[in-house]
Amino acid sequence: MTDEKAYQDLAKTLVEEFYRNQNQGLVTNLNKRNYENLGVTREKLIANLKDQMKEYTDENGRSLTEEEKEKVLDLIKRDLWGYGILDPLIHNPRISDIKTYSAGDVRIKTQGKRSGAGVTFENTGAYQNFVQRILERNKINLGTANAIQTFTDSSQEDFILRITAMSGLLTDSGLPCIAFRKIPKEKYTLRTLEDAGMFGHRAGGRGEKQKEAKQSAGKQFLSDATKESETMDRLLHQMISSKGILFTGKGASGKTTLMNAMLAEIPHDESIMICQENSELFDQEHPDLLAAHVLVNGGDSKVSYTLGDLTRAALLMDLDRVIVGEVKEGSEAAGLSKASMTGHKCWTSVHGESCEMAVDKMADYISQATGYGTREALKQLTGFEYVVHLRNFHIDEIKRIDGWDKKTDSMILTPVYPFSEKSRQTERAET
Repeated sequence: MTDEKAYQDLAKTLVEEFYRNQNQGLVTNLNKRNYENLGVTREKLIANLKDQMKEYTDENGRSLTEEEKEKVLDLIKRDLWGYGILDPLIHNPRISDIKTYSAGDVRIKTQGKRSGAGVTFENTGAYQNFVQRILERNKINLGTANAIQTFTDSSQEDFILRITAMSGLLTDSGLPCIAFRKIPKEKYTLRTLEDAGMFGHRAGGRGEKQKEAKQSAGKQFLSDATKESETMDRLLHQMISSKGILFTGKGASGKTTLMNAMLAEIPHDESIMICQENSELFDQEHPDLLAAHVLVNGGDSKVSYTLGDLTRAALLMDLDRVIVGEVKEGSEAAGLSKASMTGHKCWTSVHGESCEMAVDKMADYISQATGYGTREALKQLTGFEYVVHLRNFHIDEIKRIDGWDKKTDSMILTPVYPFSEKSRQTERAET
C-alpha cells in the first residue's frame, strides 16, 4: 500500500466503523478527557484499531507493515481527537484563523493575510459530519434555540481554540459555518513580540546577540537596540503599573496577544481576577490569579453567568486587578468602570478604530447600562490611564488619560506613542 489516498481511505473506513459501533458517549469522554483512566481507555482503543488492521491487505494480498499501521493510526487519531483534514492548519503556527463555509470553501488567515486553505471536504455530507462531530465532542447543541454558539477547546497540545459555530438555520447557504481563532498555549513574551515588530521597531533578531541591558532597576522587557526600544520599555513598565489599560483595535489585531504578554509581567504580590467569555487570557506562573469564564444557558436551562455577573463578583473579593477579556455590552463596561473608580487596576479590550473611538464606545456601553449622559459616562473612564490601539499586529498609537479638562468639559487624551522627542523627554522625566 503506497498510495496516500489508500491510507486515508482505510483510516476513514475504520473511523466510520468506530462511530457506527461505539457508544457516542465514549467519544465525548475521550475528547473531553473526563476520567482518570482515560489514557488507558484511549490506548486500548488505539490497540484495538491496530489489531483490526491485521485483517486488511492490499490488492496483492500483502499485509500492512508496522510503519504503515502507524501511518494509518496517525490519520485515525487526527479524526478522533483532532480536526481531520483541518488538523495541519490547526497546528500551523503561522495561521491564526480558520473559517469553514462549505465542503469546498475553507479560508485561513496567515500572518494577517487571508487566502484559501487549499483543502476541501469530500462532499457536503462529509462537511456536515465534520461539524456535527466537533459539536458532539464539545457537548454543544446547535439547535433552533442555540443557533450561534461560542466555546473553547483546550485539548490540543499547542493551541487553545476559540470556536464560533453558526447553524445553517441562519446562513443563506443552509450550511453551518465554523470559525476557529487560535491562541498559542506557549504565550508570546514582550521580547518575542518586539522581534515580531509589534512595537514599531525590530530588535536585531533572535539569532543575534543583543546589547547588555542598561536598566539598573527592574526587569527589562525589550532590547536596548535603539532609543525607541529603550523608551518603549520604560513605557511598558509604566503601563503595567498604571491604574488601568484599555486595548482596542479590530478583530485579530493582536489585542489578546499583547494583553497575555503583559499579564505575565504583573507583580506576584498583586491579586488578579480574569473575567472572560472564553479561556484566552491565562498565566500559569502567577500565584494569586483567578481566571473565570461565562456560563451560557444551553437548551432548556435557564442558568447563565455573564461577564457582568463575574465583574460584580470581583468587586466583592480582595483584588488588586480586574481584567475583562473583551467588553461587548453595557453591564460589562459599567461593572469594570466601577471597579476602576474604586481603586482596582483594570484592563479590558473593545473593538475600535482609534483610541478616541474606543473611549467613546466604552462610554456608550456605560450609558446603556446606567442611563448616564455622555459626559458622566466618559468621566467614569478616568479610572483608566492608558488606551492602546493595535492594527495588523502592531501598536498603532497609545494615548494617556490625563483626567478631565474643566474648561472644555472633556477628557484629556495625551498622545505618548508614536514617540516624539517631547514624549521621550516626558517619559524619561516620569521615570
